[in-house]
Amino acid sequence: MKSIIIFAVFVLLFQSIDSYKTFECVQKDEAPSVIPVAFYAYISRTFKALSVYKPFIFDAVETNLGNGYDRRTGIFTAPSSGVFAFSWTIHAAGTHHAGSSGQYGEMGAVLTQNGVAKGSVYADTEKQYDDASATGFVILAASKGDKFQIICPMAGQGAFYSTKINGRTSFSGYRIA
Repeated sequence: MKSIIIFAVFVLLFQSIDSYKTFECVQKDEAPSVIPVAFYAYISRTFKALSVYKPFIFDAVETNLGNGYDRRTGIFTAPSSGVFAFSWTIHAAGTHHAGSSGQYGEMGAVLTQNGVAKGSVYADTEKQYDDASATGFVILAASKGDKFQIICPMAGQGAFYSTKINGRTSFSGYRIA
């Protein structure tokens, strides 16, 4: 009788181990590790209007998880496929700054995916001390290697803020799925 009980315990033990191994494999297959992808960058100083189709270069990088954002080019390259959320903000100045034209701030900003426009914003000041801001937000599917950039779609005028007090001209994004 003792032999049968010991044998039964061993059988149950081995079944438990096999079940655990199967469970462990299923768990690993169902929940692969995901490397987070997120970035936030802004222009580090007040600047004058950009030329048509010139990219915004967001040179101050606060967050760059996944290393997709390049501060030299202003381009975010998707390090993996997925669904991404992007936000960008511009601040037009209602005052004149050194190097800017005689007009008050007026500029557009377009988010492109592989060179194709996906979203746009426009900020325009009409008189002195009449600052203006615009923010865009989009959710887009992307393949690994897709390139996202903010460009100026028109000949802007005046100057644009990017300060702690007046607000940052910025670009950010993160993978949501």
